[in-house]
Amino acid sequence: MLRCSGLPFLPGNTFQDIGRSKFHKSHHFDQRNQVCILVDAKRPGIGGKPLLATDSPEYTLPSLYPPSYGPSRPGWLEYDRQVLCFYGYFQESLGNVDRIPYQIRNVRILYYLEDDTMQVSEPRTLNSGIPQGCLVTRQRIPRPPPYDSEFTSLLDLNINHTVQLFDRVYTITGCDDFSRRFLNRLGVAVPGAVEQPRDPATELRQQQDSAKMARRPAYKIDTLGKFLQYDRKVLRFKGVWDDRGSVFGDVHELEVLYHLSDDTFEIKEKLPVNSGRDSNGMFLRRGRLPKTFDHLPAMGASTPVTVLNVVGGGLKGGRYLNDSVGIGKADGNYYRDADLRIGARLNVYGRMVLLTGCDQFTESYYRESYGLEDFTPLYGYSAPREQFVAGRRTERELPPFNGWGTHEDSEGNCLTLEPKPPKINFRKFVVYDRCSLRFGARMISKIQENNDRFFVISYYLSDDTISVYEIPIRNSGFLGGEFIKRRKLALPQQDPYAAERPACYGPQHFYLGATVRLQDHQFHITNADIYALRFMEQHCEEFPLSNLGKIVRKLRDAMQPQYKEYVAKHMAKIAQVKIDGRTVSTITYEALREILIELLGERIVDQEIVTLCRLFSAESEQPEPCDRELVRSAVHAELNRALWSDLERTKEHIYHLEPTGAEWLTPQRIRTIVKACKIPLDCALVDKMLQVLNKNGEGNISMEDFLTMLNPAAVPSKPIQPLNIKHDVCHFTPYRVTGKLVNWDELLAHIDLERTLTNQTS
Repeated sequence: MLRCSGLPFLPGNTFQDIGRSKFHKSHHFDQRNQVCILVDAKRPGIGGKPLLATDSPEYTLPSLYPPSYGPSRPGWLEYDRQVLCFYGYFQESLGNVDRIPYQIRNVRILYYLEDDTMQVSEPRTLNSGIPQGCLVTRQRIPRPPPYDSEFTSLLDLNINHTVQLFDRVYTITGCDDFSRRFLNRLGVAVPGAVEQPRDPATELRQQQDSAKMARRPAYKIDTLGKFLQYDRKVLRFKGVWDDRGSVFGDVHELEVLYHLSDDTFEIKEKLPVNSGRDSNGMFLRRGRLPKTFDHLPAMGASTPVTVLNVVGGGLKGGRYLNDSVGIGKADGNYYRDADLRIGARLNVYGRMVLLTGCDQFTESYYRESYGLEDFTPLYGYSAPREQFVAGRRTERELPPFNGWGTHEDSEGNCLTLEPKPPKINFRKFVVYDRCSLRFGARMISKIQENNDRFFVISYYLSDDTISVYEIPIRNSGFLGGEFIKRRKLALPQQDPYAAERPACYGPQHFYLGATVRLQDHQFHITNADIYALRFMEQHCEEFPLSNLGKIVRKLRDAMQPQYKEYVAKHMAKIAQVKIDGRTVSTITYEALREILIELLGERIVDQEIVTLCRLFSAESEQPEPCDRELVRSAVHAELNRALWSDLERTKEHIYHLEPTGAEWLTPQRIRTIVKACKIPLDCALVDKMLQVLNKNGEGNISMEDFLTMLNPAAVPSKPIQPLNIKHDVCHFTPYRVTGKLVNWDELLAHIDLERTLTNQTS
């Protein structure tokens, strides 16, 4: 009797019980009293065999999450494109092939969280002799029998654990950071990485590869390798050749180029304009430069050749190999890169060339290759106002300044026939463009009327220029306006017609309490704007009078001998004030100024006092309340002055910006609307308007109140005198920038003399 061949013995085509003969399934419907009903009792399994606990529909595999703590969304959405990566190996038997019984093959196991599938791949290894790549394609992998009805899950994967995937057993030795964090969040402890065992097959291949290498390889000069490494990399030096010993000799400025790819030199001559020389600028064409040169080889003279591997009877009747790569060639007579440095002299076929400088690439090359650090040029050859005299560079003497234009323009006219505009510090211009320090000052003069004139001195940081503007005062007899045009102003007591450039005013010359002399007018600086004070405090290294550490150190040294007596003497000026819900010991600005002047006298200036008051201010952080009607009048006055009447168009624009019709908007959104609708209001006035508009509990502003503020017809306002918004907001007064009250306790704590004296006495 013939038997039909069964299904192939592959995963999914086998049965746990090979001797089973019945495979029918239990029915779901039955008849009772001739009534068709659904069977609700527990039914047997396939072939009538009772179901086990694991075969029942109620049985579920172990879960990563406790009951009712799992993700609410499905896995394909919760863990989309999230993959856990594990590293491991498996041992493969070779059957004593190549003197090794087995080999270790490294693998990477990927576990896809979205569908619980796995993939096993092997990284490529050079000359391994085995096919590498994907070992197990992405799929759900069943567990080994007798649990092959279940699939391998994430709980089976951990470091220093083994897992069987089909017919191979893998040992996991490590994982990536994401997998470690993911398992730790689930409460699974992940041990540290485990070192993999050594692979005898890899060690055998390494031994075989090392045995193939020559024990004593022949030395040769690899010109191609050097060319590929240093192609188009050139060392650039500046040099001079003094040829004034001849009849028509002169000092020649040269550019020495050393090509690293083939160790050749190329020297070019820099010919100045109108020098009277007719040359293409080539001083020495490219080639190797010998250190000593005695004579040229005679016509027809043979060149010595080095031979290698002489076998037999010598050169006659034997075998030999020409030295075509320069193995035995001696380069001691030629200049190399190690012979070049600033101050070295090169013998260029009898002409001594002195190297005076180099470029940035040459500096970095010698710093990395030879460890040199000093690259100071011998002379300032790049400056056009210098000349070479008696073997050294000296400055060219310029004629005195004639008073026309500036010193920079006069220098350009004296150095070249075609003057060029003076160069500016472009980096400084970009950093400090539109940045200016403004100071308020009064004129000091013998004329009584001039002492009441008030000026604004602006120092522009981008180009170190100064402008002076006079603030007009009504019925003073002075018109005001621009007093000194923007320019660089020289310090006093200098010869204005000297050839050298005069020293000019810098930002350090302007501070509170300073007296400056600008074009024969003397000014006393009394105040500054907030930006100037903040800039000087942020750059306290450049402005020592705004350096809190130096000021406090000066106070500590002066108060240390009489600290307790001095503090007790002025305790009557201290007042307890409640600010922002807390009681603070304060002192007024005027009282603190009197105390410091009494203590230090002329050793302290107003700039240092204002710095202390600003940094230890006890003023309330809440803004001062504004008059709503005054702000409304100022807004209406500005709108009428600009002839603005586009309220309806502004409403349409707001509707496009806020299509939802929100009733409350944030202050930042209101500022954006003002700028987008081009409402002619100054930023300072907008800030004042935002303070008086109606707000809700979250600090948002009412949109209806904002539109009513812009509509003069809805709520008429009282007419007011014309205002200068910027002038009213940015007052030049110490009280506006420092505050009238100073935190006395915080100032004494920063001086820190109480603890110092206590430690000394103890």
